[in-house]
Amino acid sequence: MPYREKTTWLTLGAIIVSFTAYFAVAYSGSIEGLPNFRLMIVYAAAMALQLVILGVGTLMIRRHSGVEARAKPDERDRAIARLGCARAYYVMMAGLVFTGVYLPFTNLGWEIVHAALLSYILSEIVRCAVIIRAYQRGWNG
Repeated sequence: MPYREKTTWLTLGAIIVSFTAYFAVAYSGSIEGLPNFRLMIVYAAAMALQLVILGVGTLMIRRHSGVEARAKPDERDRAIARLGCARAYYVMMAGLVFTGVYLPFTNLGWEIVHAALLSYILSEIVRCAVIIRAYQRGWNG
């Protein structure tokens, strides 16, 4: 498995773990109005969890990958990254248009914040999934 595919798997896992924990805690009780400092602390903890997972995981992958980890991305790696970003862009824009155009008329407060956050999370999941699939299928542009 290529080094960049391993790090993408790690990124995908870190996103899923940290934001699943965040949304589980956020919706376990009643969500108060803005500002809700308890929820902001939970978000900061989820971000810290994601950083720890990514930091430790990247160090472990780098240690076991050797020379491949230090190699610059080649044309194929850059093309796969562009493909992932292009697909994720449309997911994020659709989510943010929904969040910014529709939700202000129907919802308030944290529902809008969580919808915007969820659109970003879904776009990152799509980006990682497209990259992983491209590496597994041997995509060559």
